[in-house]
Amino acid sequence: MSGTFRNLGAFLKALRKDGDLHVVSAPVDPEYEVGEIAQRAVREGKPALLFTDVKGSSLPLAMNALATPGRIERALGRAPESVGEELVRFVERMKPPSAGALWDSRATIARALNARVVPRRAGSGASQALTEPLDLDRLPVLRCWPGDGGRFFTWPMVLTHDPVTGGRNLGLYRLHQYDAKTTGMHWQIQKGGGFHYHEAEKRGEALPATVSLGADPCLMLSAVAPLPEGIDELAFAAFLRGAPTPLA
Repeated sequence: MSGTFRNLGAFLKALRKDGDLHVVSAPVDPEYEVGEIAQRAVREGKPALLFTDVKGSSLPLAMNALATPGRIERALGRAPESVGEELVRFVERMKPPSAGALWDSRATIARALNARVVPRRAGSGASQALTEPLDLDRLPVLRCWPGDGGRFFTWPMVLTHDPVTGGRNLGLYRLHQYDAKTTGMHWQIQKGGGFHYHEAEKRGEALPATVSLGADPCLMLSAVAPLPEGIDELAFAAFLRGAPTPLA
């Protein structure tokens, strides 16, 4: 789908151009303060936020980028509810399939055909452009609530594969930072990544996992979407944007 964004940075630039992103240059504390500011901004209908001076980190921190229906519509290039309506109409037209139904649904079919994931066997992606020793303390990790056990990564996209079938899952599971090199994984009950972990545990195997922080908005939305078990989130992201999800 034309009009969607290549990465999170491109989306934030578009929000700023629209006047829907506020840059906060004042120093802020990632423990409680950032979360409180972001929560108030959502409640009051304020723009998304980009904190550029987070205590303990040299990296900027974006918050609330997809926190409103308007921003989700901006990310998708159309109203979110239209996606569900399109899929429902497609299913209804295909009962039973016919030449006329196929013609009427040609736009949906074209997007579905484009929703394939193309692995790159050579080259690298933006996430591999820089390699350096692991130091989680450099990142602006949040402590959101009093009583939290520590700081948490709040939008980590966790990619795992089923140890038996090889089926892929991309889910949003909070990571609890323990130290500069270690986190705990919050597997949600009855979610794909949790199923993969428990199957690996039964087999006495480690479960490889890849965690991504930031991506194009369609992939971020797919990771958090309550899709039926077995639906590939990377393929769904491709359907949303109308172009394959590239892997490196």
